[in-house]
Amino acid sequence: MLLLAAWLGAGVAQGSVKVADWAREASLRVDAAGDAEVDWSSSHGTESVVIYKNGQLRYGGKIDAADVSHVVAEPSLPWALTIRQTPDGSFYALQSWKRLDDGPVELRFSRWRGEPTKLTLRTVCCKWGGENVEGNASFHGKPIYGFKATAQGNPLDPYGRNVYLDSFHGGQWQRMMGILAKAPAGQFSLWIRSVWAGSAYRGTISGPNWGWTLGPDAFAEAHSSR
Repeated sequence: MLLLAAWLGAGVAQGSVKVADWAREASLRVDAAGDAEVDWSSSHGTESVVIYKNGQLRYGGKIDAADVSHVVAEPSLPWALTIRQTPDGSFYALQSWKRLDDGPVELRFSRWRGEPTKLTLRTVCCKWGGENVEGNASFHGKPIYGFKATAQGNPLDPYGRNVYLDSFHGGQWQRMMGILAKAPAGQFSLWIRSVWAGSAYRGTISGPNWGWTLGPDAFAEAHSSR
């Protein structure tokens, strides 16, 4: 699929979809055709986007048909604002979190069937006097990774994903870095420098883009092994 287009106009979804920055009072509805409407408030007023079943996005759009979805408590998702399910068993969700350390809080949309995206995280002691944080990213048992990336680990195709890793030290969570999930098992590993060392670590990853599936974002946490 093509990368998500500009803020205004039509676009195509890539994985879990960032629909807005600093959104307030977000809501979600889905019609019988599988088209979803997200509404929210911003400094510009009330805004909306329609995410069609085929992946197209239309900002400022509305769906005219009735909402056939209902709120569900499961599956559990990190930073979920709402999780809804349609009669065919599909899940639709809104999540809100700060993906980039120097970026805004993002409102993100996802849709999928079955279990949500899975991220594992563990600490391994000790390498070069420190510990490693490592894990795997998967969806329905299949590893998440891309096929092209920069030398710095930035994905260059719609399938690649960075895992954003934070350390809890000094009484707060602080970003260490984003690290690429790699083939063949969607694995990643980061050596913890002394300046990053904390009592716990957490990781977050945006969901995969596999056709109709726009997987939800996932989270994992691990305590220090030291």
